[in-house]
Amino acid sequence: MTLPDSYARLGLVAGAALWLIWLVCLACGSGNLDCNGQVIGTDHSAFHTAAVLLTEGRGESLFDYPALIEFQTRQDDLIGREEFLDPYRNPPFYALLYRPTAQLPYAVSYGLWAAAGLLVLAASLRLVHGRQFIKPLAWSLSFYPVFAAVSFGQNTLLSLGIFALTYHSIVSERRFLAGFVAGLLLYKPQLLLGLGVWWLIDARHYWPALIGMMVTGLMLAFLSWLVVPQETATWIRRLPDIAAYDAFEFFNLHNPRGFGDLLTGNRRVGQIVGLLGLGLAIAWLWRFQRRHHSDDRLIFVAAIFATLWGSPHTMIYEWALLVVPAIILWNTRPNQQLIWKWMFAVAWIALFVSTPLTKGQLALTHRLFGMGVAIQISVPILAWIGIRAERACR
Repeated sequence: MTLPDSYARLGLVAGAALWLIWLVCLACGSGNLDCNGQVIGTDHSAFHTAAVLLTEGRGESLFDYPALIEFQTRQDDLIGREEFLDPYRNPPFYALLYRPTAQLPYAVSYGLWAAAGLLVLAASLRLVHGRQFIKPLAWSLSFYPVFAAVSFGQNTLLSLGIFALTYHSIVSERRFLAGFVAGLLLYKPQLLLGLGVWWLIDARHYWPALIGMMVTGLMLAFLSWLVVPQETATWIRRLPDIAAYDAFEFFNLHNPRGFGDLLTGNRRVGQIVGLLGLGLAIAWLWRFQRRHHSDDRLIFVAAIFATLWGSPHTMIYEWALLVVPAIILWNTRPNQQLIWKWMFAVAWIALFVSTPLTKGQLALTHRLFGMGVAIQISVPILAWIGIRAERACR
């Protein structure tokens, strides 16, 4: 059974409508707020505020968890909205990237970083897919997690670029360089889960990648201690509080931890389910590597999927990283393209509708039962896609 092109094009129309509505909301807003009163590029405010505080010599207030009084006060001043808080949790060295735009108005800083993210997306597709990347770019932009990465002001497209460079280095058999590039993901160390497990399993061949990752880690640690020593010491000291912070919207969390939490309304249960999901992800990747040890391209795809499934903090925008595995599967297994097309369509729909459906369920159950619970449908659907994709690769 084929997927009619007319149906497939509906995805492009839906994606275009999403971007258009968002741009209209921005244009109809006031100051740094859209027409709904939401902060434009909400998560960018954390990076921007961190850079401003570093510039002002007040970097230690970045990690004054759980109060964050000074951080919130400065963020309110920059955004123009009172009692707003989007905390900064990345290592201090990452905030240094935003220093060049720290003196610019918030909206300008966000716009520049959003444009940079889109350029990285295009460059990544060019690197992985080749010169004919315009069509994959259009589909990528219609993929809700990519839209979320840009509209939320997140750095996922930067991560996607690092993954694309890492993949290019692997297929070029420059394994030290692959590890060196992948080490840049230490600003979000959970994203190294899949690659780290893979390279440890196959250390006999991938020891250069492990060394490359260690070199990058040491360089970033040295940079952090050299440039922002007090902030680095504070971040290390307060790391348990930072890691435990969970005052975010769980309907945007698309992983086993989020599934367990939303289904039961219990944080502890969510953590246990998340740990089980992590164990399953590692076991699945280990089995996949044993079965496909001769095809690094397929293992790279599996490593990214295992990362997204096993990470404790896979928000909706992080699933934008699926763009790279999707292109790799499409190009390396062309005889399976009909299967990929259906899988991509199911994943596209699931991630497009799951967040609003979950929000609706939470509101309804809270009104009916006094406690919000929901089923994040994307999680079981993506698990099925992972299992089905593995079978298709045999």
